Amino acid sequence: MRETDELRRDFLRSGLVLAGMAAARQSMAAPPGASVLTAVTFIHGIPGREADLKAHLLSLAPTTRAEPGCLGYDLYQSPQAAHEFMRFEVWQSAEHLEAHKQSPPLRASFEKRQREGWTTQITTWHRVPEDL
Repeated sequence: MRETDELRRDFLRSGLVLAGMAAARQSMAAPPGASVLTAVTFIHGIPGREADLKAHLLSLAPTTRAEPGCLGYDLYQSPQAAHEFMRFEVWQSAEHLEAHKQSPPLRASFEKRQREGWTTQITTWHRVPEDL
């Protein structure tokens, strides 16, 4: 159990570093004055069954990127624990993210994740402007 906790902490740390780097890149695409919302989601799969989870998560990318308000949508896989994924999304607003969560593909994905035993942790963030 301790090894799993340490792997998860390392995964979260590396995910936050990636999130920061991606935020810098994605913030350029935001319209001026927009209340951009970043969602960082950690998806915990089952060791040895990561290929199914990876294929499923990748299948969501094209339709999500085409949704109104989606400014960026990228998937990352942990090099230390192949069954751990991080999804980094940038949305024009919280309303756009909520609409995405209610879309048929994402609702079906939530159901599939529950059936497969995959767990998800989502956090949302606002970029801190540098011109305080």
